[in-house]
Amino acid sequence: MDASDHPGIDVRWAALRVAFAMVLMAACAKPAAMNHTWKDAKFRGEPPHSVLVIAVSRSPAQRQEFEDSFSQALRESGTLATPSHSLVPEEGVIPNDRIRQAISETRADGLLIARVLRVKRSEKVVSARVSPGFGGGFYKSYVAAWAAPAPSTDRGDVLTVESTLWSLWPERAVWSGTSESTDVKDYATLTTYLARLLVAKMQQDKVL
Repeated sequence: MDASDHPGIDVRWAALRVAFAMVLMAACAKPAAMNHTWKDAKFRGEPPHSVLVIAVSRSPAQRQEFEDSFSQALRESGTLATPSHSLVPEEGVIPNDRIRQAISETRADGLLIARVLRVKRSEKVVSARVSPGFGGGFYKSYVAAWAAPAPSTDRGDVLTVESTLWSLWPERAVWSGTSESTDVKDYATLTTYLARLLVAKMQQDKVL
């Protein structure tokens, strides 16, 4: 019996091939990708040896997840890193003196600040305010990030995260990047992948 005698068999095989291809695409899909990066071309300092990680989030759980993932990725790259929630657990805007105390306690010479910049759900885009720039030091930038309306995120949303690496001696932004997730299903998986992606890019750009 030849398959040509039964056209239904061809249809089923075609459907199976399409389904298999979709499974492969899903397996190979990356949860996040870099959108844009900036580097201070004039900076000639050494890469930081110790980094304090701060995530701007009104959700303590999400803040901890971001900070832990970024700290772990930095440590895996050979850079000492401390999540700020381990030293400054209180919610809301962290006072300047508390951040500087944490910097002193950890002997950090670098600071990484991450925040959700934009959330896209279907055709609707909910944005935080654009970054005010890096003039005035890291604390002015940090407070401005808190002053921006916080876009909420749900499963299936596409979100853009802005991450900025600051040198503390002297105090200046040396690198900033935005990354876009393709599908927010699991924050733990997303932040782990995102952290490793950003750290790898910072290493490539020789700021780590």
